[in-house]
Amino acid sequence: MFLRSLLALLNFTTALALTVPPSDQLIRRETLAEAAHNARIIVKDVKTGTMASVFPEESDLAGRPFAMMEYHAPCYSNGSLTIILMPISRSTQNIFNDPGHHVAYTVSMPTEGIRSPMSRGRVALMGNVTTLRDISKDESRELSKCYTSYHPDSKYWLPGNEDSPHVSIWARLDIDNIYYVGGFGDVHYIGPIPVDLYAKSDKSVINDYYFDKQTAWEDDLSQVVF
Repeated sequence: MFLRSLLALLNFTTALALTVPPSDQLIRRETLAEAAHNARIIVKDVKTGTMASVFPEESDLAGRPFAMMEYHAPCYSNGSLTIILMPISRSTQNIFNDPGHHVAYTVSMPTEGIRSPMSRGRVALMGNVTTLRDISKDESRELSKCYTSYHPDSKYWLPGNEDSPHVSIWARLDIDNIYYVGGFGDVHYIGPIPVDLYAKSDKSVINDYYFDKQTAWEDDLSQVVF
């Protein structure tokens, strides 16, 4: 009986270690600046998200939301995302039929093996989509290089690929609102993140602009506060 109880306790503490912050983080909550930086890391390291759009007025489902998994690539230093639109896609059709081309794009940390998935960070990026139909060959080549570094399989349907089974178009998601949930609210930040803070919260500026000079952050998910 004692051995069974001891094993249960060990299993519980092992699982807990996956979701509870390190001991030195328990005394304080994730700050807004940390949240902005952590959100950037999540978007960089988690390569897929869920794109939400709205059915157009002429649809039988007018005004109702539609959400589907999509690929993204963080190819812009200000946080804008590179995406590929395909006219065959319901998400793309909704975007094209929305005068403002508005979408919400949610990215979440992996939850496999985590005792409580609700403890994991996630961020919703809201903004509008701009199609990039008139970019130069050099710009298209750079986007292809960036995008395939995150999604090697996408080489088969890149814009301009004559062997692609579908028409595809380069596009950019520009962000005008951000909502972040770092995990449980007693330890993590939950709420909006200013777009300008998010835009500047990459590794190249994080120490100089937002954190004390002694704070060191590695550009890796293992260092996200969670």
